[in-house]
Amino acid sequence: AQFSHPATVAVSPDGSTLLVRTGNTTLRQVCVAAPPPPPSFAPIVVPPSTLGADLAKTWGDASLPQGMVTFLVGDDEERIEHVSKNVLCIRSGYYRTMFGIGMKERDAAE
Repeated sequence: AQFSHPATVAVSPDGSTLLVRTGNTTLRQVCVAAPPPPPSFAPIVVPPSTLGADLAKTWGDASLPQGMVTFLVGDDEERIEHVSKNVLCIRSGYYRTMFGIGMKERDAAE
């Protein structure tokens, strides 16, 4: 709707109706379409942490590799240093396999 010289504008609390007074006498009511409701998404379910239980597994397990490893990340090869090999093994099956089957990375530091 267009109004040439609105003197007063009022909006209903829910935003669905607009009252406009032009001049001294004309009052117009305009019904506005309600906005669509926001999309509903399934809630994100975060499983409970197993870090404490996993770290307890490192004590006394001679099969876990010892030492630290350094990752070179990205095109500029940013260094992420002092990552424990045994923590990588208990938290990731990929690293457990890589460090556990005698691949060259088992004894490499970088």
